[in-house]
Amino acid sequence: MPAPSDPDTSEDDTSAPVDFGAGPVTSAGILTDVLKELAAGGELMTIYKPQGVTPQAYTAGVFGPTFSWPVMPIHMVLLPDGRVLAYGSDDKGVQGAQFHYAVWDPNWNPTLPGADTSPFQLLSNTTGTDLFCSAQLVLPSSGQVLLAGGDRTVNGKRNYATADVNIFNPADNSLRRDSSSMAYRRWYGTAVTTDKGEVVVLGGRDDLYFAGTKNAPATTVSYSTTPEIYVPGTGWRVLSTAQSGEAFGVINGNNWWYPKSWLAPDGRILTITHDGFFHTLDTAGTGTLTQLEGKLPGANWNLPAVMYAPGKILSLRNDKIASLVDINGAQPVIGRTASLSAWRKWGFGTVLADGTVWVNGGSVNANLDADAVYSSELWDPATGQWSLTASAQKPRLYHNSSLLLPSGAVLTGGGGSPGPVRHLNGEVYFPPYLFNPDGSAAARPVITGLSSQVVNWSGSLQVSLGSATAIERVMLVRTGSSTHSFASEQRAKELAFTQNGQTLTVSAPASATEMPPGYYMLFVFQRNAQAPADAKRLVPSQARIVRLG
Repeated sequence: MPAPSDPDTSEDDTSAPVDFGAGPVTSAGILTDVLKELAAGGELMTIYKPQGVTPQAYTAGVFGPTFSWPVMPIHMVLLPDGRVLAYGSDDKGVQGAQFHYAVWDPNWNPTLPGADTSPFQLLSNTTGTDLFCSAQLVLPSSGQVLLAGGDRTVNGKRNYATADVNIFNPADNSLRRDSSSMAYRRWYGTAVTTDKGEVVVLGGRDDLYFAGTKNAPATTVSYSTTPEIYVPGTGWRVLSTAQSGEAFGVINGNNWWYPKSWLAPDGRILTITHDGFFHTLDTAGTGTLTQLEGKLPGANWNLPAVMYAPGKILSLRNDKIASLVDINGAQPVIGRTASLSAWRKWGFGTVLADGTVWVNGGSVNANLDADAVYSSELWDPATGQWSLTASAQKPRLYHNSSLLLPSGAVLTGGGGSPGPVRHLNGEVYFPPYLFNPDGSAAARPVITGLSSQVVNWSGSLQVSLGSATAIERVMLVRTGSSTHSFASEQRAKELAFTQNGQTLTVSAPASATEMPPGYYMLFVFQRNAQAPADAKRLVPSQARIVRLG
């Protein structure tokens, strides 16, 4: 089957309708200005939980109603307090994050003392950095968010790179420029946490090709093919001997474009290039890059890849192929699983609370409303099979994002910048594990307390429960940081535990290369008493966020 056409998606701003959730409106005019102000104040639809759920939710899950956002959530980060940091556009969906960023509280309750006046906080970016197309993740040591690189304007033209580094502090919602910058400017770079709690930044473009005009000089395209590493409290170190145009540049493909990179179980950083090759980066000293054996089928840069468990990757490739990669040994072990139901260019893959992988959004041809894929699908690592799940109300195209929430639901939002429709809205997907066979909400176990918010490797954690109902499973899922069809921090692991009445003793992971330092959602599962006995359907709790390391 020939691949659908896939021209490079233009980053140039175009006039496009804006959709705050109720449908597209013109990008300029009184109505849009009014909607913009209402969205910024949280006065439009903020209810995101489903109403009138049918029995189909038991097998397919369900989307809640569309609700407005004050910015397009091109970038999403789950914060250690359970809120979501988002940025990527202005308050009319025009790409660029030089002026605004937003924080959303999915548990907002206006009746609580000291509650914010809105579930959204639309905040001013005063750093001077346009954060659009940066790399971002939560720093393990502080819970603050590192934002590396972004967008720079040269002679009136956007999409050049910057070396700026910014820090978001959840304690007061502040954003500040860090005193240290990267050695290389990066636009579309990837950030990965190491087993030592340091951050490796790889790939990205530097300068943009521009033919020049009478009033503006030409520029030559260049790429940031040398990785560098951030050590909190110390600064940046260049991995000068790990430079590679093959792994992080344009040799054999646009591999600079948000490299698909993860921490591997041996402590190195694995990158799967878009053309299917494997490279590992040893960050010691000035860095060592090694190409491994094997090759996957080719894939465009806009197809998702997910590390669903330590060392195990689901990589979506061209022609709806779903490849499996196991990097727990010296060389990758490559396999195949069942194919997807549809092409999903600019789709997203999210590891759910139970370790399954949910894929949503995208389109057959990149960023086209006409062949957008509204249905979603769920992959089970235990069976290797996909099952079709609920359909969204809105298309999620270029510049959309998805993120697992502590509730076990998935926030989806954005897409359509610079067009065809700028979606300043979101939808939350509620997976099947949250429902009874009749579509009613399943009874969930309740975590009432933890012996500590911090646990070390090979240590243990006491978990207090609301009842003595038998717990069947405990899962640890890393908090997400997502953009551009990729979330490098995702991974999940089942933990051993014992139960004594209303107390669990949970064993922490043994290794920092398996589950690196940082913040995780701890879910406990009980059997769904209303499900058929042979279904073995488990229901997750609301997660508690803990720090590992």
